[in-house]
Amino acid sequence: MVSNIEKNSIKKQEREWEKLFNAFYDGIWVTDGEGRTVMINHAYEQLTGVKKENVLGRLAHDLLNEGILAQSAIPGVMETHKPVTIINKINNKRLLVTGVPVFQDGNLYRIVCNVRDITQLTDLQKEIEIKDEIINHYESEIMKFKDTLNQIDSSPVIRTSQMRNLYELAQHVSATSSTIIILGESGVGKEVLANWIHQNSPRRDKPLIKINCSAIPESLIEAELFGYEQGAFTGANKRKAGLFEMADKGTIFLDEIGELPLNMQSKLLRVLQEKEVQRVGGGKTISIDVRIISATNRSLDKMISEGLFREDLYYRLNVIPFVMPPLRERSEEIPILAAHFLNQFNQMYQRQVEIGPVVVQRMMQYNWPGNVRELKNIIERLVVMSKDNQMSLDLLTDYIGKFKASTPLASNKPGKSLRDHITNYEKQIISENLQKAKSIRQAASVLGVSHSTLLRKIQLYKLDYRSLIGLKR
Repeated sequence: MVSNIEKNSIKKQEREWEKLFNAFYDGIWVTDGEGRTVMINHAYEQLTGVKKENVLGRLAHDLLNEGILAQSAIPGVMETHKPVTIINKINNKRLLVTGVPVFQDGNLYRIVCNVRDITQLTDLQKEIEIKDEIINHYESEIMKFKDTLNQIDSSPVIRTSQMRNLYELAQHVSATSSTIIILGESGVGKEVLANWIHQNSPRRDKPLIKINCSAIPESLIEAELFGYEQGAFTGANKRKAGLFEMADKGTIFLDEIGELPLNMQSKLLRVLQEKEVQRVGGGKTISIDVRIISATNRSLDKMISEGLFREDLYYRLNVIPFVMPPLRERSEEIPILAAHFLNQFNQMYQRQVEIGPVVVQRMMQYNWPGNVRELKNIIERLVVMSKDNQMSLDLLTDYIGKFKASTPLASNKPGKSLRDHITNYEKQIISENLQKAKSIRQAASVLGVSHSTLLRKIQLYKLDYRSLIGLKR
């Protein structure tokens, strides 16, 4: 017989278990083996809106039929004797319900259902998916922007008939696989032409491998061009394909071909003749299908006469020659090239620097020994170093101030400094354009500067703009 002390102890334990049961964050529903409700905790009532007094002692099957429960994992557990998980929707909430069987003596003794509100998790998942889509979109846009910047240098910017004829011929021969050599001074755009030929050829979807023959050490150039087998030399721990193999079915651009050592010239000649390569340390030949475009700023004729370049290789390379004229012979392209690079670097550095006609005019008077590459570099320098949105003539003058102008300045009197000449010339240009324009805004548009910049210059030079543009006071 149970004493009062024992009864009190049992009741105390039951109260403690009930407190622990109701302390769970998740909702808990417990039935017996027949699906009759034994207990539910406070969290379940709050999550589902179901009251304890309406379900205790009742079968889950009856509760489903009466609509008190919309869904339940209990019937599934009773049928399968295995854990069952469902998603239950109640009052705009998404509840994750997992029913777990509990066995005693091999029989189904209890079913414990754990209920968790996953509405917030679902919303977070959707938010993450949306943000992932946004991130993917912007990554795609960034890649497109980078591709655009990368392609800027491969797109020809031409204005003269000489360059137009050159690119028209390049367009014609790009459809073939003929070997091409591009001659011209350093920086004239030989690589741009090579890129353009490849992109307009049937090989456009295949690799374009670029090799600067002057940048690879002589001891490594054969291994780089033709590859090597494992153990061919110290450090050759595994087989490596050469650049010619990597360019198979595509184009290989051999820049600075005049710097190729004589012993490598003979091996390159064999590749051109046999259309096959042999790896260093290898015994078999590998067939390749590669279009070769070479370029040099050296006189190969002179190098042949001096014994520095193989005559037979020259004739193999010189199937279709292109001669790129220096920038000083096509100065009409300087304004459009300057605008092209200005746009490129404004995008790259998120600037809004403008270039005025006086700066352009001064650029056109310069000899540009470094050709287009030098022009590009000075435009980048001016964009980066200009303190406002107007390209600084002073910075340009610091760079090219020692050249001899081919066009006389407005005033060439003895004793005047270079700055005086620049000031007088700029003042003359502004005055001439104001006389032709109907307004300051129109003159600013023609000069390629902002309205505020031109107005500041007018005030600086104390010009009577009303008289110049034909307005009466």
